[in-house]
Amino acid sequence: MDYRSMALLYFIPIIAFLFYRTTKSWRASLVCLIYLGTLTWLGIFPTLLTVSLTVVSVFMLFEYMHTEIPEGVKEVWGARILDTALRTNGKFILSLHNFGITGGCCWPTRKLVNIVLTTLITGRPFGKRPDPDLEIYDTEMDGVSVRVYDPVNTSGSKRPALVYYHGGGWSWLNVDVYDPATRELAKKVGMVVVSVNYRQSPEHPHPIPFDDCLKATEWVLKNPTKLKIDSSRVAISGDSAGGHLTAAVSLRLKKKIKIQIPIYPCLQLFDLQTPSYIENKDFIPGMLCDVSMLSYWLNYGNISYDYMDMILANQHTSPALKKSKYADFVSPRWYMKEYIRTEALRDMDKPTDSGNEALSKTVEKTILDPYFAPLMANDEEFKNLPQTYVLTAGYDVLRDDGLMYYQRCKAAGVRVQLAHYEDGFHGMIFFFAGPMPFQVGIRAMKDLVKFLKENL
Repeated sequence: MDYRSMALLYFIPIIAFLFYRTTKSWRASLVCLIYLGTLTWLGIFPTLLTVSLTVVSVFMLFEYMHTEIPEGVKEVWGARILDTALRTNGKFILSLHNFGITGGCCWPTRKLVNIVLTTLITGRPFGKRPDPDLEIYDTEMDGVSVRVYDPVNTSGSKRPALVYYHGGGWSWLNVDVYDPATRELAKKVGMVVVSVNYRQSPEHPHPIPFDDCLKATEWVLKNPTKLKIDSSRVAISGDSAGGHLTAAVSLRLKKKIKIQIPIYPCLQLFDLQTPSYIENKDFIPGMLCDVSMLSYWLNYGNISYDYMDMILANQHTSPALKKSKYADFVSPRWYMKEYIRTEALRDMDKPTDSGNEALSKTVEKTILDPYFAPLMANDEEFKNLPQTYVLTAGYDVLRDDGLMYYQRCKAAGVRVQLAHYEDGFHGMIFFFAGPMPFQVGIRAMKDLVKFLKENL
């Protein structure tokens, strides 16, 4: 055995260990160890090293890329590529939390996330080129940074408008990432779109993002002539955290706006053991899972990450709180059982005899604030909400938040429509075009455009 082979021999245990980390099988890693050791003993390890490492690496990559794919999604490899890119990105960023960077949020990581997601959506790391059909410009409205999309082929002063609040867990993404979607809505509906670049947590926790969105929306309502729009035809919308901000702003403005469109919104931090959190946490987790969603809530609510495990287990609410009216606001009586795939979860019993009293007192004021968690609004506050279009996805941990919101709107007499996509996943509205379109994303965007054309 030459020195080259002896040097390479040291890498065999490392390769076997990585094989174990991927397969979670000691038996498989032992076979890998014996195989590579035998090649070395026979003196042909250097010759076959490239082939062996290639086989092992490809196997490990395929295992790493494996993720649960929603039934009905035909773009399996598109979903795996999407999940792999975002999951890898997310793991790296969350690891920075251990080095004192809260949630991994800082300018370089935000820039990295924006570039990765923009590339997945458009195929270009820095987004789309200028559009001759739109006048696009950045400005400020009452001190809030926004981007305006003005269709050049529309005229008059009675045009409709949409104020859009981007998603990203109140901590990530910006108007650049959402540029393809806001362009599409502006052009297809023929309306002015104002995309709000609100300040983000954890540097700017609740209520700052909410206040920014509220201020920008009120500016639009008070200055229709400057935008050449009809102030009676203003809608608001957003997805994920933006869906939350949509519901929160609607609670404040009520029917001063014509339509609200929360898209797979996150609406409560009271119960993280709803059927959708349990069923869907392993489906395309790179887009969203229970842990990542909770990390966003902690950033937004300025709550310590030390409480993460207790909150995931619903130990952040005391027994008294679990028996209160707030528990009823998100109780199983509001579940839409026809959309719960697991039969055992359709009639859940919610335990009320456990919870950390000290933690409950620490977070209670925050998590019960309806502008922080719109599902904590009482029945009276739901009345006089604007016409509502709730969009939900069957394989999203936030599915039940949106469905409960739809149910409570309906019970309060709100004119409300549900657009539920059983094969949908969190973030699908991004992928209506570009290099990696998903059929469910195409359908969701098409239906949204149709609704806005008919109602706004």
